[in-house]
Amino acid sequence: MDLQSFIRSGLLESYLLGQCTAEEQSLVERMLKSHPEARAELAAIEKALEGYASAHAVTPPAGMKERILETIDRESGSSATPISTPVNASNTLRIYQLLSLALALLCGFFFYQKNNIAAEKTELEKKAAELQKQLDDCVEEGKKKETFQQVNLLLRDRDDTRAVALSNGENGKFTAYAYLNNARCEVAIDLNTMPAPDPGKHLQLWSIVNGVPVSMGMLDLQAAGGWQLVPCKTGAVAIAVSQESNPQGNPTPTQVLMVGNVPPANG
Repeated sequence: MDLQSFIRSGLLESYLLGQCTAEEQSLVERMLKSHPEARAELAAIEKALEGYASAHAVTPPAGMKERILETIDRESGSSATPISTPVNASNTLRIYQLLSLALALLCGFFFYQKNNIAAEKTELEKKAAELQKQLDDCVEEGKKKETFQQVNLLLRDRDDTRAVALSNGENGKFTAYAYLNNARCEVAIDLNTMPAPDPGKHLQLWSIVNGVPVSMGMLDLQAAGGWQLVPCKTGAVAIAVSQESNPQGNPTPTQVLMVGNVPPANG
């Protein structure tokens, strides 16, 4: 076999790793003895393998390196029968140990990388949830400020805003307040004065127009700032609140809780 074919054959790599047959080992040793280029190539391969092991080294779990080396030493000394080794047998064993250690370290690296990725994902999800909450709080605060501004404008319009006191007629029980402004065609509901509905029930707001109740929508007792603005109904002479089972409301009131007459203009 010519020198270049020998170098390309992979026998030098197998020789370093102790994987040659007796015939191949004899051939390698003859070529090494006869050709300085073969010896230089062997040294280069050995250096490359050591570089690979060094480049992929990561910090292993405590005690991993010692356990691996102890296992190698124990298995190396377990055989009582002497074995013949090539001239570079000590180098071969050292490379084998380095590769074994590199493989173990890589396994440890990927294991810890997986755990780190999971931990980072959990941390990112936590931060995302915190940011979302902050965003929601900002949006809620913005809605609250916007509602307060609109309610403030409506309440300050003394010429066109009229307070409507809602009561069930029993000594003022459940008295709540709505503020009607026909010029702005808005009604501001003070939710803090509204009674809590029975479990599973919902409050619906009505305008009484020409003696007929006209729905103004559902009351949201959790609305930002404790106020709710709804469009008015032209010609309303009274405002009422009913309790309904349907969360979307009904076309006609089921159980009227409170009614309040709209005062005359400037009244």
